[in-house]
Amino acid sequence: MDMAGVVNPLHQIVPAVEVHDLTVAFDRKPVLWNIDVTLPQGKLIGIVGPNGAGKSTFIKAVMGILPLSSGYVKVFDEPLNKVRQKVSYVPQRESIDWDFPASVMDVVLMGRYARLGLFKRPRKADREIAHDCLKKVGMEAFAQRQIAQLSGGQQQRTFLARALAQQADLYFMDEPFAGVDAATEKAIVSLLQSMTSQQKTVIVVHHDLQSVRQYFDWILMLNTRLVAAGPTNTTFNAANLQSTYGGKLTLMDDVADLIRRERYPSREDNPAAL
Repeated sequence: MDMAGVVNPLHQIVPAVEVHDLTVAFDRKPVLWNIDVTLPQGKLIGIVGPNGAGKSTFIKAVMGILPLSSGYVKVFDEPLNKVRQKVSYVPQRESIDWDFPASVMDVVLMGRYARLGLFKRPRKADREIAHDCLKKVGMEAFAQRQIAQLSGGQQQRTFLARALAQQADLYFMDEPFAGVDAATEKAIVSLLQSMTSQQKTVIVVHHDLQSVRQYFDWILMLNTRLVAAGPTNTTFNAANLQSTYGGKLTLMDDVADLIRRERYPSREDNPAAL
């Protein structure tokens, strides 16, 4: 509140996610170590890092799917269990049993159960919301199709529609572009960007470094520890890439091309820059 007694709206904005001193270990071996980061609301946020860096572990830990060895998480300035209905999750496609006998509409309606309660039947309004979500991802014509009969890209669109049907404020997505064609990826990115324009927060585990600057407002760079986090245009740079990927960076021609194209400093130009 300022001197005139008027509340400054900037003071009311709370982070989407706050993570403090987070460590996750399997068999006493840390997978994530001492992560301390704050992620803003209303942004499309990418998480990048090499294989085994802890990217999927990070979002599962924040969502309470995996236990923390230490530290704590707040979502919209509250413990997760107080705001769980505001959070949605799209897992990796490979982790889902696609032989489960369910139609596309059945899967999307699952996104309504958190609001309905487990034993209540979907109402007409819920079916309308589910149909609208299918339309947003271009899957309305497949509503009665069995999920096992879908292509990889269609399956991914279906699970995205399920997440949309939940009408959450914070979305975690674990490699939503894996195994989809270019047209599907473009459509999903456009949808995610439209969601953040409505102040939804979307956090995406991502592996294609060439598209990072095009897709994400914010970037979180992990390699067991937090390397960097911040606006993509200032954070996704050569020094942080080198710190995140280390010697593996020299094997990645696409990243080298990216650095040259964005006119990042190279070792030849400035040995102290990396």
